[in-house]
Amino acid sequence: MSLQFKTESIEVDDKIMFGALAELDNAVLCIIWMGEPPKLGSMTATLPNKTSGQLLGERDEVLSRMIGEKLVSRYGKMVLVSSHLPPGYKAGKEILELIKKLSGA
Repeated sequence: MSLQFKTESIEVDDKIMFGALAELDNAVLCIIWMGEPPKLGSMTATLPNKTSGQLLGERDEVLSRMIGEKLVSRYGKMVLVSSHLPPGYKAGKEILELIKKLSGA
């Protein structure tokens, strides 16, 4: 058995934002980044009861928690979200669109 990531991208202000999502038996992994090559960034964990916490880094915490809550609602499993975006980046609507594409919701 191998781990399969679904990948998607969207254009935001002449830049490309990428996303990858993998569903495991007990969890979902979601990675969001801009630029090449892909990079691991700040990471949050969200549990099925929507309790969440920052595991790594200090940027994009609110964004990662928001994504985690969306995905927990969709999958009902623990969700780990990593985001590596430029400092101060604000594109909530576009990120939600990317998450929708990744999760098929």
